[in-house]
Amino acid sequence: MRTDAFWALLLLLLNVVLNWRLLLPGVPPYRGSISSGYAYMAKWVAHQPDPWGWNPLQYCGLPTHFMYLPVLPYWNAIWVRLFPAVDANEVHRATSFAALCLGVVSAYLFARYFGGARRVAVCAGLAVTFCSPLYRLIDTIRNDQGMMQVPWRIQVLIKYGEGPHTVGLALLPLALIAVHRCAVRRTFGSLWLAAVALAAVVLTNWVAGLALALLVVLLLAVYFPAPDFSVGRVLAAGALGYLLAAFWLTPSFVLRMLGNWPQDAFGYQLQGQERMAILLWVGGLLILWLLCRWRFGELRYFSLLLLATYCFGFLVSCFYAYGLNALPESRRYALEYELFLLLLAVESLRLLGQRYPWLTRAVVLVVLLQATPQFTRFLTHRYQLWVPAPREETSEFRVASALAERQPTGRLFLSGGSRFRFNSWFLHPQVGGVFETGLRNRIPVDISYQVRTDLESRRGEEAADAVLQLRALGVEYIVVHGPKSQEFYRDMKYPDKFEGVLEKVWSEGDDRIYRLQPVRYAHLVSPSELPGQPPRGNKLRAIAPYVAAMDDPARPALNFTWQGPSAATISGPVPPGQLIAVAISFEDGWEAWQDGAAIPIQRTQLGFFMVVPRAAAQTTISLRYRAPLETRLAAGVSALCWISCLLFWLRSRRTHA
Repeated sequence: MRTDAFWALLLLLLNVVLNWRLLLPGVPPYRGSISSGYAYMAKWVAHQPDPWGWNPLQYCGLPTHFMYLPVLPYWNAIWVRLFPAVDANEVHRATSFAALCLGVVSAYLFARYFGGARRVAVCAGLAVTFCSPLYRLIDTIRNDQGMMQVPWRIQVLIKYGEGPHTVGLALLPLALIAVHRCAVRRTFGSLWLAAVALAAVVLTNWVAGLALALLVVLLLAVYFPAPDFSVGRVLAAGALGYLLAAFWLTPSFVLRMLGNWPQDAFGYQLQGQERMAILLWVGGLLILWLLCRWRFGELRYFSLLLLATYCFGFLVSCFYAYGLNALPESRRYALEYELFLLLLAVESLRLLGQRYPWLTRAVVLVVLLQATPQFTRFLTHRYQLWVPAPREETSEFRVASALAERQPTGRLFLSGGSRFRFNSWFLHPQVGGVFETGLRNRIPVDISYQVRTDLESRRGEEAADAVLQLRALGVEYIVVHGPKSQEFYRDMKYPDKFEGVLEKVWSEGDDRIYRLQPVRYAHLVSPSELPGQPPRGNKLRAIAPYVAAMDDPARPALNFTWQGPSAATISGPVPPGQLIAVAISFEDGWEAWQDGAAIPIQRTQLGFFMVVPRAAAQTTISLRYRAPLETRLAAGVSALCWISCLLFWLRSRRTHA
């Protein structure tokens, strides 16, 4: 045990020494990363930790519960809360860096547990540290290596911001160890540990969670014939894991994620070619499994690695070779593919060495010669191009600071990468955001896309159409990055369309801020003025009466005031026959009271909600968001399960003491 701890610590320190520059403070040189989106979550949770409250910051509001999976945001929020002076982006980067280094340790422990030989496990850890065979196997990945000579697992983290996936990948081998221990040991502690490990991976990242589910199936297929392996305990661990995670993974949460994921995965559609790819994928797994049963017998670890490598390798290769996604975002399983490919290569050399030592030495020599250039570049480049800039020197932070200084009362429309980074620095609501998988109301996403691209407008009408849509969303300020901006993403098709149309309140270089007045989070409308259909394409003008009602001098203006993130009040006169349209995304948990009495809430075609008030010369309407009954019941079941498991475990320990 001490020797294993020594080698694990040595591998950890090696990775820290090689990659410590990733922790340097400032804005990293890869400006296209979405890591700031995860930092925003941590900052928000540190500010408002209630997981069943309302988050008004992005996409015109959504429940905090549906913002993302909870492990990473809440873990980072602890450190943001403890060290408020530290940028949330740097906290998230430190967590991702730790997972990057610990992932090598978990690979070592995985090879040590299943393979047995410590020397081979050390070689596996070194292979994961230094080698990246995907650069040689897939041309697209090789061409995407960029300015950093680092393995692909590091590249996807620093260039694209795959922090949650990196954390999930570090936990995944440990979860498989826990599942196998649960199947071969008859203690409640091993069952509970496996359930916690399964829940932890799924509550960290969807991609890693699905990869774990596939690997557990492969584990069952490989180890099922073993007399001491209990399939029932593995299934029990899975069921218990769900109950432990049910506080977050409610049925409505899972269904919404499944419904949105294909749309967010570059429009994934399960059509003829995708079905054929899935059929070939499953058929290949079955054939390979039968081959392993017939040919490799007791070599279960080797069989598991072979099946896992094919499982993820087929998905990744099918995408990069033919552009086909057998599963949504198949390319993202490249991390799992490379991990198990390296473990398989090391184990294959071990098996080869048992029968043909001389051949093994020759193969190892050839591999080392082939890998030497990549190995040398990784050791010698020392992240010389990794020079983070102070955030004050970036256009995104200067724009964000200029907006925050104006203390906006309405929403912000941020184009480019500013929408990814703004909320990691300042907690003001915006129309866009980063992660759309938890949305019920996708109208803000559609409108944002139309405003940026103007695909549905005739030339010359871009500004008028955009203003109409943005006013419907309660936007106060608009940020535009022109073609000469230092911002990485410049996604506004006609960046000059607001010139002379709206008041320009700030500009620096080719970055500009325009002001839209007035802002109305709540206003009076008649039933005929409500949009009868979502504002897409030639149906855009259907919202014109709805927006015109905001400025109608014949009807009184309402005063809207936030009373915290999950509550608000509306005050003012309500003439007979009028409804109150509220520019907040509709969810089942919203409730309304007028002068203490409950009143109805209804969803509109904009994805917002309206209240049906009683006519009054002066009235006050209170709005409050509470988690729906399903969420509260699931949280209760999960809490009861956690408490029961803890008590049962303590009792079992006393019994065996």
